Amino acid sequence: MQNVIVGTAGHVDHGKTCLIKALSGIDTDRLKEEKKRGITIELGFANLLDTDGVHIGIIDVPGHEKFVKNMLAGIGGIDLVLLVIALDEGVMPQTVEHFEILKMLQIRQGIIVLTKSDTVDSDWADMVEEDVNELVEGSFLEQAPRIRVSSYTGENIETLKQMIIDMAKKTGKRREEAELFRLPIDRVFTMEGFGTVVTGTLIEGMCETGQEVMVYPQERLLKIRGVQSHGQKEEKAFAGQRTAINLAGIKKEELSRGEVLAYPGSLVNSTMVDATLRLFASTQRKLKNGDRVHLSYGSAQVIGKVILLDADVIEAGQEAFVQLRFDEPICVKRNDKFIVRFYSPVETFGGGTVLNPAADKHKRGQEAVIESLRLKKTGTDIEVREQMVDEESRRFPEPKELAAWMDLTVSEAEKLLDTLRNKKKILHLNDGSFVGKAYWERVAETAKEILAQFHRENPIVGGMDREELKSRLAERLHLQSMKKAETLMAELEKRKVISIQGSIVSVAGFTVSYSDEASRLVTDLENIYKKAGFEVPSTEELVSAYKDKKQAKQVLAELTKQGVLVKAGTGVLMHKEHWDRALSVLRDYLSSHPEITLGEFRDLLGTSRKYAVMLLETYDQMKITKKVGDARIPGGK
Repeated sequence: MQNVIVGTAGHVDHGKTCLIKALSGIDTDRLKEEKKRGITIELGFANLLDTDGVHIGIIDVPGHEKFVKNMLAGIGGIDLVLLVIALDEGVMPQTVEHFEILKMLQIRQGIIVLTKSDTVDSDWADMVEEDVNELVEGSFLEQAPRIRVSSYTGENIETLKQMIIDMAKKTGKRREEAELFRLPIDRVFTMEGFGTVVTGTLIEGMCETGQEVMVYPQERLLKIRGVQSHGQKEEKAFAGQRTAINLAGIKKEELSRGEVLAYPGSLVNSTMVDATLRLFASTQRKLKNGDRVHLSYGSAQVIGKVILLDADVIEAGQEAFVQLRFDEPICVKRNDKFIVRFYSPVETFGGGTVLNPAADKHKRGQEAVIESLRLKKTGTDIEVREQMVDEESRRFPEPKELAAWMDLTVSEAEKLLDTLRNKKKILHLNDGSFVGKAYWERVAETAKEILAQFHRENPIVGGMDREELKSRLAERLHLQSMKKAETLMAELEKRKVISIQGSIVSVAGFTVSYSDEASRLVTDLENIYKKAGFEVPSTEELVSAYKDKKQAKQVLAELTKQGVLVKAGTGVLMHKEHWDRALSVLRDYLSSHPEITLGEFRDLLGTSRKYAVMLLETYDQMKITKKVGDARIPGGK
């Protein structure tokens, strides 16, 4: 069944509540104070019966200027508006304010209901209607039907009801996938025997009894104990329905109006939001950079600071790109609408649309940022989503995270990513995350820059230590984990940007290039180790004999990497032919003897005790031998 929410808007005492009672038979003034004062303070709710297969709920929102914030909580989730104007008073200040809010929230269709027709003559009514026409000229209500009614006499009430039904059928269904479930909480109370209950307008998705949901921005997981829609117990509730949800495991005091119930992981908490912001054409206010405002979205009311990104001030009717910064996290989605009210005195004067629900901090006047926001505002869905994947690459998003940022289901996000991958716009990393093409190019260039600098400074070294490159990449790219740097290095190797040989990394295609001086040094050092036999000098002692100590160390490192030299002890290298000869002597002896003593090994090598000890201790560490008492036995390797 199609579910449609109809909302009222208009000045206080223009007959909204009486109109709803005439249409539905339900008095939406439920509070004692409302009865006493004769005005609606909180949101009221009713249903239309016998609506020919369309379920129509009506929200009666307050008209008094002191209760505008409650009005905003109700009107944000509606499909169709009834702009109510009493014929005995005509267009009034709150009429204009509510109408500006309707335009700002981009309500698409409605009916202009002229109430109290029994209190005026036709000439007066015609004059009021002319004023109304002037008010709505050029807006979504310019071509909207007008109807004069009397809730007291019943004049045209049935006609209006049928108009509502006919228009409701044309609104189209909201999306009902479970992953998109989102319900801004506008009431929290306790029912005896049931516990904590929250209510709100289910603006997208669906929920059902037994389902786990998350309350944002707390990010607390809860379970649905029961569901009611428009006063009836249901197993499920769908987008477009007024819904009451009985929650298990939480007290009334732990929840508050303005929080949001949603599918787990489907929203992102953020303290910075990029948006467009436009001031009402009728406002006398100006908005300057850094001004604090009251912001209303869904059922929430928060205070934030407005950073104007492409202007110094916004005046009546003007629009700008802004960043909204908050002290506490909020949770919105791309394309959500909001209203802003002046900080003091509190006065509604504009509103806008969310472009990026979880933005990084921007500086003012950055053309790249402004161009990005222009695309988010006017680009096609695929263009905007490609850009968002690229911009979010620094967080290495996975399909579930992208779905939350883009207001998609996970399967929709996966299909989008497949499309972009097939177009070679993004890369799929081996840990399941994605990065955009532009971000990947930055990664590749960064890695090449780091390695190129290393190769320039160390021309005779085969490459940089793997762990050092990983650390440098993490630092330059501001990565949150070394594991992600490892993932990027694997992709860089796969795409032949870098070459990894054991613990050494080089730019792909790099070869060691020796100068004449370095070539002479290679020959000199290799000859020293060949002549030294087993009685080799320490590396430190050998290097200290050279003027260019850094180059000497690099040559020794390269000879070791090539296998010409072998680590024979702590801080000591040995030519491989002598190392192999010593090892052969050891193995030959142990092949016919159960053990070998230090003295026996020393005599077999014809060297001093110092170097025999050094080699045997290295063999022990390598598990070639094992020390037992004063002798060595085979160690298993």
